[in-house]
Amino acid sequence: MIAGFASSLYKKYEGSTFELLADTVFSALEIAGLDKNYVDGIYLTYLPGTFDGYVNSHFFTNQVAQYLGIRPKFAQIFDYGGASALSMIYRAYKTIKSGEGETILCIVGGKGSELRSKGVTVDAIDKAYPDVSLTPFDRLFRGLNDLNPVSDYALVATRHKYLFKSTDEQRALIAVRQRFNAMQNSKAMFRDPLTIEQVLKSPLISYPLHLLEIVYPIDGFHVFVVSKRNSKSALRNIDILGYGEAHWPFMPTELDEIVYTPAIESSKGLLNGKIDAFELYDSFTITVMLQVEDIGLAEKGKGGLFFENHDTTFKGDVPINTGGGSLNTGQPAYMSGGVILEEALLQLNDMADGHQVKGADVIFLNGIGGWNRSHSVSIVLGEKE
Repeated sequence: MIAGFASSLYKKYEGSTFELLADTVFSALEIAGLDKNYVDGIYLTYLPGTFDGYVNSHFFTNQVAQYLGIRPKFAQIFDYGGASALSMIYRAYKTIKSGEGETILCIVGGKGSELRSKGVTVDAIDKAYPDVSLTPFDRLFRGLNDLNPVSDYALVATRHKYLFKSTDEQRALIAVRQRFNAMQNSKAMFRDPLTIEQVLKSPLISYPLHLLEIVYPIDGFHVFVVSKRNSKSALRNIDILGYGEAHWPFMPTELDEIVYTPAIESSKGLLNGKIDAFELYDSFTITVMLQVEDIGLAEKGKGGLFFENHDTTFKGDVPINTGGGSLNTGQPAYMSGGVILEEALLQLNDMADGHQVKGADVIFLNGIGGWNRSHSVSIVLGEKE
């Protein structure tokens, strides 16, 4: 059902965000062999400050549809952060199977450079723009904002080291393996060879996390066309073989333990069959380590040992983040679920030039969203027999 997909990624895009969005949409439709008039649904993400710096955009779905020249039957914003892309793909499948629509655009992205240049994130835009009022929840959230998100994940990494004796070298190994994959990926921004020593000698941003363990916010979009129409698309008929999601709407201080993620729940029962590669959300190296444990590839606390004992490059026995992940491709508008979804589709369609996993027929993906890991979506993609 995924008839087409496309991406447009820049460290800094000088044109308008809507222009970048439209270019990516029409590239995806062209690959799908479908006209925009066939589109009857739009699913998309929106984060404050990532569309040409606007803090808020009223009736945003209307604005996007109008700019694209599309009259959809339905439109919806997904607000799961890094888990949004995987969730909207599933919702698009369900919508089509229910007969409510035939062709749906799934749009993820925006401009990360807008806020990056101001030294703030989407959760602290009031620091960069005057007269932004905060809700009571925002005021509570602001008490934790100085942790957001780097020091929060640094706290998790420190806790993981304390509880399980994981090491900085083990986390650095994740960055090194993903960089190896990125070296063969023309879409990656960071492609120079990398060593564990270089990772650990890169600037310490928030102990124990170093610069080369942390994702880089960029400008860009990923667009996926889900359709049951007969199109000219040459892509495989990829289906959803398994799906789960879970949401823990709590602050870190309210959790019993911070080294667990909702992936424990969202991934239940999904690793029963053959999996050829794994695409895991990688905002930080510790994020990947947590997911390896929580989806069941390794016991809790043994994620670091897992990477030491397995080759996780695209050539290895357990390929993980085969295109280098967001650590090397960049994170469009602070949400990189589209990065891992696009890479999975490239692998499944034998289009991952230079970093193709041999015989990639089934791929497991996990997206994490919310700076305190509030959301997790797990999905298995492949062709049904």
